Amino acid sequence: MFRSLAFALFAACLGLAALPGCGNPAPKGDKKDEKKDEKKDDTRPNPGGDPKADPKPDVPPKTTLGAVEKGAEDVATAFRRDLIQGTPKAEMLSSAFLKAVGRPAVLPSDKARGYSADEAVSWLRKVVAGVNFGPEMKRDQVGDVAYLCGPVHPHGSYCLRLVKEGGAWKVDWLSISSVEGTVAPAPTPDGVAQGFVVASFVETLADLNDNRKNDRHLLLAAMVTKELRTKWSPLEFEQDKTQGYDYGPAKLATEAVKIGGGTTAYTATRIGDLPEFKVELAKPTGKKAFVVKLVKGAAPHEWLVSEVTEAKG
Repeated sequence: MFRSLAFALFAACLGLAALPGCGNPAPKGDKKDEKKDEKKDDTRPNPGGDPKADPKPDVPPKTTLGAVEKGAEDVATAFRRDLIQGTPKAEMLSSAFLKAVGRPAVLPSDKARGYSADEAVSWLRKVVAGVNFGPEMKRDQVGDVAYLCGPVHPHGSYCLRLVKEGGAWKVDWLSISSVEGTVAPAPTPDGVAQGFVVASFVETLADLNDNRKNDRHLLLAAMVTKELRTKWSPLEFEQDKTQGYDYGPAKLATEAVKIGGGTTAYTATRIGDLPEFKVELAKPTGKKAFVVKLVKGAAPHEWLVSEVTEAKG
């Protein structure tokens, strides 16, 4: 009887020990191992739930130099096709380029916007008159900026830049010239942007095409600092001011001819690590060399010509 009673008590204790909260606590070492295993198995990026602690996605920085993406290529192809067919569209241009070439702004609505869409389209038709685009010889992309350069037929070259604006690719620059040349920039994001500006600037200065020579001041004004354009061509007439200019359009075009007139070809070479280029212009009278200095503009990709001086020696 005593043995039966002891056995019953022993069985009861075993039953109680099996219930939650009963029995001896697990050894401390076991708990630690258990927590380690839980941590190891949790593959969530942020198990704690703090949104600030989430790791950043693996996105290349916007200053990366790389190949031109398809979206930019498609817009560039459509834009050149429209130009050749004589049907350019103002909506394909960036806001900055519209303000650069959409002058003069005469109507009150144009003045309020800061540009004339009709004048921008008219300018595009003029600059492509009598030319056709050849295959791109230079293609680069830095973040959301694409640079495309190549020849035009029957002779000359073009520079085309696109930027992403409002999530869509827009044409942010187009310059066409009767002159071709070579530019040797640094193989960096800033170097590519600087080389593009120098090529556009020199080719615009040297362009001999009669269809474009009277309108080249629009491009030159957009490429140089305010100090340089007002030094070359100070504002004299109130009419120019009311049409949106802060310089004298006719004088700026004349200054371009003084430097680049008669050029048949050019070379531009970066000077050391500075944003400066030595530019040699080949003319019937011989070579003429200038130093073109650049400064950083307001936009991430923007470089402006701040000084042009005759090279010594």
